[in-house]
Amino acid sequence: MEQAKRLVLCFGALWLIAGAVLTVSGAKSERPEDYDTKIAAAHLMGEWMDTIKAMKLQAGLELTEEDLHGTGLMGERYTFITTTLGDPAAKRTTCNPDMAALLVELLGEAGVRPGDTVGAGFSGSFPAMNLAVLAACQTLDVKCVYIASVGASTYGANQPELTFPDMVCRLHQEGLLEWAPSLITPGGDYDCGTEMDPELRKQVLSRIRGYGVRIMEEPDFKQNLSARMERYEVEGPIKCFIGVGGNISTLGLEDEDIPCGVIPAGTIQDVSDRSGLLQLYNAQGLPVIYLLNIKELMAEHGLTFDPEQLLPPGESSIYYETAYPKWGAVIGLAGAIATIWLGFRRLRRED
Repeated sequence: MEQAKRLVLCFGALWLIAGAVLTVSGAKSERPEDYDTKIAAAHLMGEWMDTIKAMKLQAGLELTEEDLHGTGLMGERYTFITTTLGDPAAKRTTCNPDMAALLVELLGEAGVRPGDTVGAGFSGSFPAMNLAVLAACQTLDVKCVYIASVGASTYGANQPELTFPDMVCRLHQEGLLEWAPSLITPGGDYDCGTEMDPELRKQVLSRIRGYGVRIMEEPDFKQNLSARMERYEVEGPIKCFIGVGGNISTLGLEDEDIPCGVIPAGTIQDVSDRSGLLQLYNAQGLPVIYLLNIKELMAEHGLTFDPEQLLPPGESSIYYETAYPKWGAVIGLAGAIATIWLGFRRLRRED
């Protein structure tokens, strides 16, 4: 009798396995509701990238050796405004219009909707990812109040002739980008660029002042954070905070292991006077988006890290979602229930 029961259960399990196989084999890729928005954001970012590349060439700057795809968004290994070391493969990965489509997805995951306002902190380390945030927001009709820094890690926007603040200010002046930076800081040590060449730093900041934007040089950590949060409040209030790169105002003074991507509101509870805006805003009840560990971010969203070639918008996995047929699961479950019910019913009769 026990052997017969086990046999019935085995047949039931086979039905479940068959249902799982049918479900997986019948899976297909479908366009999600935000497909058109993702395509539009990617095309907008691509337009900005082409414009910045033209700016760079007009300034007499050559494309760097690590910019294998010729995007114009990668800097040099080292310049006198370079702040820290950076991974060229990570920088190259973000120089892709698909990043704007990814940000459309992340903003939706964070609950950001058209008409909302978000706050963002940009270092110059990942200029392309910064553009992806802005392109996604502009396409979604989401206002982005952003504070940008001059300093950049290796292979970021570290060419003094065309820093990230230069890029966005000129895009805004040309009518391509809706918003100018709310605030510019030097970045780097103490967010004041103390490790940069003093004369070069002075020249760069003088040029940026010419765009009519406000520059803040505040070495006191708490006052720096307060000034930033005041800007977000005055031009907001914000519904989400986005941190790109490793500016101390974003990450704080502690070496914390903060997960990449969307962090739901209230996930971070332990904050201190050394915490950055990511931790503070999240503890206050806002979702935050952290963009720094690019390899982890690509893996989580099915995108290729450091691809050999850039695909046209609409071809990578970020534009699609996998739909599984329900009939496979129904057949498997129904078959398992029927097999077990009939089998045990027969065994009871024979007993």
